[in-house]
Amino acid sequence: MEKFKLKESIIADRIILLKREHDHDVDMWPAIEESRAVIREYLFWVDGTKNYEDVVKATDMFHQKWDEDDEWAYDIYELGTHKFLGCIGAHCISFMDQSAELGYWLRTSETKKGYMTEAVLALEKELFEHGMHRVTICCDINNINSSGVAKRSGYKLESVAKEAMYHYTGLHDKETYVKFSPYPIRNF
Repeated sequence: MEKFKLKESIIADRIILLKREHDHDVDMWPAIEESRAVIREYLFWVDGTKNYEDVVKATDMFHQKWDEDDEWAYDIYELGTHKFLGCIGAHCISFMDQSAELGYWLRTSETKKGYMTEAVLALEKELFEHGMHRVTICCDINNINSSGVAKRSGYKLESVAKEAMYHYTGLHDKETYVKFSPYPIRNF
């Protein structure tokens, strides 16, 4: 499969996914602070994000990864209000294997509204339309919010790897959910 670039903005019904940019850092920092206690339980980077400058450094890293087709990171905004909701990205991208993994987080005050399910469906649609065949979502077995998004988005549990995911409280079991493209497989 030939390499491709995703669009820098993806519009869904109620949200827009925007390529992570420094203009968004000022919106992201308060969302991290608001959600720190909840997202820290499952995301390894939270303790290392101590201030606004750490958010800026992370955005620099995501720009480099975007340019190298190593990861496509998006910020999620509500259409109309332009309220920052969270982040989603495609990583572990393999053009050879026609696969990618999705990762995401949502600010605590905006959970249980269907925003992340909408974001997952919008991003996977772009990936599938560009020729990706397999998209996965991996999460801690205890992260029922993340696994709930995967299930509501039509992903099926593929495996549970024992003690395969490390975060602040130790090694945890990792669930892998998978969805396959509705389009025919593209050969080289």
